[in-house]
Amino acid sequence: MKTPVTVLALGDLKLIVRDSTLVMAVFGPLAITILLFFLPVIESLIQTKFSFDPSPYRLFIVSFLSLIPGMLFAMIYGFIILDERDEDVIDFISITPLRKEGYLTYKLIMPMLLSAGFFLFIIYATALVQLNPIHAMGIAIMVAIEAAIGTLFLVAFSENKVEDLAFSKLLGIMYLAIPLVFFWNSSWHWLSAFLPPFWIAKAFVHSQTSSIWIWGDFFLGTAVHLFVLQYFLRVFLRRQN
Repeated sequence: MKTPVTVLALGDLKLIVRDSTLVMAVFGPLAITILLFFLPVIESLIQTKFSFDPSPYRLFIVSFLSLIPGMLFAMIYGFIILDERDEDVIDFISITPLRKEGYLTYKLIMPMLLSAGFFLFIIYATALVQLNPIHAMGIAIMVAIEAAIGTLFLVAFSENKVEDLAFSKLLGIMYLAIPLVFFWNSSWHWLSAFLPPFWIAKAFVHSQTSSIWIWGDFFLGTAVHLFVLQYFLRVFLRRQN
């Protein structure tokens, strides 16, 4: 007998397979992983051809690209929720034992698990940067919450799948916090601290320097992530009523 989670997972798979945009989005994390595997080769080619050593920017590149899978998984599950809302699947589920609460919990946990899993895979499979396992888990938790934030943001403000694609591009704006942390050598970069990726970038930097401030990054960063998550959850639930 199939469990509710199995039924939902199979439904997700069917929706992804029949939509070319979602199929491409699924392969996005894999493409990023492959790109990072070849990053040392790319760095060598750039240095040979342009006499420019890009290796000092490796930490920035890894920290930035390792967050993109989370955004893609958020887009995928946002798209799925909107599709099922249009087809009244959510209304049907609301009268089953799973109810809307169980449905939403599943739809948020899946991108969280996938994003955190891909993040850890990228970090340890490519071995481009060395992260303390405890630090990696702390960052992975924020990455997971970020995927849930992205999913809720898309379904809270999008009316249909076309708008989901448009808002997914808008979602990418918050990742501008990462280059601000790495390249804006001024205390003014703290103005972007309300953006969740800011704290992930800070954690990457402090992990590499073995700074004690990384624990502040985890505490404050998780708090910011949870605050933003709760806000978008309230917006989504309010619009559903």
